[in-house]
Amino acid sequence: MKKIIIACFLMLAVSVTANAQNKKKTTTAVTKEVVKLTPAEAGKKDGVAISQFLGLDENLTVAFCGLFEMKHQVMQSATETNDSKKEMSRIVGLKIEATIDSERLEKLKANTALYNQLLSTDAFEK
Repeated sequence: MKKIIIACFLMLAVSVTANAQNKKKTTTAVTKEVVKLTPAEAGKKDGVAISQFLGLDENLTVAFCGLFEMKHQVMQSATETNDSKKEMSRIVGLKIEATIDSERLEKLKANTALYNQLLSTDAFEK
């Protein structure tokens, strides 16, 4: 009788252990939809973003849209090298610094996500 109880207990223990190892992890796959914008659309998006964040007037918004459109043409070009993309990023940074006052520049640099987006620092390999 003891042997039967021990055998049942061992079978139960083994089956519980086996079930514990077979549990499937359910994860939901997060998918991001990537939309490729034309240089004009991307430039306008960046120009509007900086204007809304800093409260710029219409003339500066138009000027920044043109600057960012030119930047996106270089960044999306397949013939451009990483060096030319880095140079364009540097030029955009200098033009932003020259156009807005120091108070707004500090506010913009404090928002690193927006500032990096405007400079497109992730568009070229490091």
